Amino acid sequence: MTAPIENAVPAPVGIDDHDARDLPLTPTGSPQVVVSGDPRTAEHVLHESPEVEVGVWEVTPGVFDSRKAGCSEIMHFLSGEGRLDHADGTHSDIRPGVTVILPEGWTGRWTVTSTVRKIYTICRVTAATPEDA
Repeated sequence: MTAPIENAVPAPVGIDDHDARDLPLTPTGSPQVVVSGDPRTAEHVLHESPEVEVGVWEVTPGVFDSRKAGCSEIMHFLSGEGRLDHADGTHSDIRPGVTVILPEGWTGRWTVTSTVRKIYTICRVTAATPEDA
């Protein structure tokens, strides 16, 4: 008889693009700084820990400002169209198949022209402690 493994890590989570496109989401409200329109958000969190959150997120058309404070984010767009205007004057198109990385400290504006759905990974910034050195 095999004894259970103490302190086992959580089971891996996997999802493909097709399943993520059809995954039911829970409404979460609106972005904090809406510029125009009435964008509404919804999400399904697949994994969450103090350091990382992974899930599927959706937003309806509208324009809103956003910033990454205390975290960075990797986004892979599954559907929809729009544009991310970055504070440095550059932009990223939003369309299926595009992956965008927003570093900690990023600020910019989302312009969503058709409902956008993405798979995301948020990596939270944690302060180093003397034990980490």
